[in-house]
Amino acid sequence: MLLTSAPPSALRAVGCRIWLPIRNGASPWHRWFSTSPTHRAAKHVISFGESSTPELSKLLDTFRYYIVLPTYLAPEQRKKIYKPKLKDYLQNDPVTMEIDGETYKFRHIRMAADLPNTRRLVKQATNAMTTKQDFQNLPALLEGCERANRKLSTAIWTAMLRRAAMHKSLPVIMDCIKAVKRTGFKLDRSEVINELLVWLQIPAIESGWDEDKTRVAFKQVRLVLNLMESDENHLPRKKDELAFPFYRDPQVLAHRLHMAAARAVHHKKGEDVDGQVAKYAQELVTLWPEGAGLLDLQPAESYKNREKMWYLINRNQYLWHASPVLNGLTLAAQVVDPALAMQLQNRADSVESEVKAALASDKRKRGGRGEEMYNSIFNPQASQEEPAAAAEETA
Repeated sequence: MLLTSAPPSALRAVGCRIWLPIRNGASPWHRWFSTSPTHRAAKHVISFGESSTPELSKLLDTFRYYIVLPTYLAPEQRKKIYKPKLKDYLQNDPVTMEIDGETYKFRHIRMAADLPNTRRLVKQATNAMTTKQDFQNLPALLEGCERANRKLSTAIWTAMLRRAAMHKSLPVIMDCIKAVKRTGFKLDRSEVINELLVWLQIPAIESGWDEDKTRVAFKQVRLVLNLMESDENHLPRKKDELAFPFYRDPQVLAHRLHMAAARAVHHKKGEDVDGQVAKYAQELVTLWPEGAGLLDLQPAESYKNREKMWYLINRNQYLWHASPVLNGLTLAAQVVDPALAMQLQNRADSVESEVKAALASDKRKRGGRGEEMYNSIFNPQASQEEPAAAAEETA
């Protein structure tokens, strides 16, 4: 168990120095005269800012107590606090850490009973975040996971992204993605990438294609593609690769085409004045096989894998992701030359068939976020009548 002489809020101090005397079984009265060397941690010690509720504060403090702070101990001291045979010894002679003048004592920590499940703790903390100030703690939370070598699942990454977006904190997610070496927020999963790209477009879609919001969405979508292509830290592991590099995946490229085509149709009098729509459209049809739908782009086995394309098998999930793709293909076909327009329409027809099947499926939960996304784009009047809570529905 970890004990501290300071209140939980003191754990959030930035800047740290660690005092770890090597006791070697010295008697309690003798250890105060130890001449052991001082161990110093890195200048930046992971800490959390203020949060909106005591519940969230407790979760963040627990995470820092048990997951983060032990990583700043010297290896031999860290091993010591987990050894059952040293339980009695540590009760009288704990490993000590000093942070900004406050002393923290590590007694024996039982690996199974005392250490919290990191994934569950991260999920609980994320679900407890409701304000922009709360979400400012997200980078430190992820940095702690990365430092402690705790891996998160695709489901946690996407749920985290979705919750941040719904609470107007998507810029924090973008900051985490840019700082991938520290946070571990990698663009190496199809679901994570496409979830992000859809959320980046939502302000433009919901505004009825406001010019400024559409321009910003276009810029952000291109930034995501550039990061995937230029930052090797976002490269997927070999076993996680699909048929295309993610920055060349037709599903991903369709989102960029969507924003370029929306700008041309809604703000440039239907003209491709800078040639971007034609450029992106040609790149897309070159990679997207003729007559293929969205569910035909990846190997069949990848749609059975929860870490790969399984998310598109769910009808509402499919509608959420496919609706912007279909709209992008349709809008782009209106502004490019007839030959290229025919190729775009070929892909659009295949996607539209899949969309209609998803809408008609008796296995689809009515009123889910996929249906809301479809209506936001293709039937705005119906979308305005739907409850906002549908956006949080994920299955």
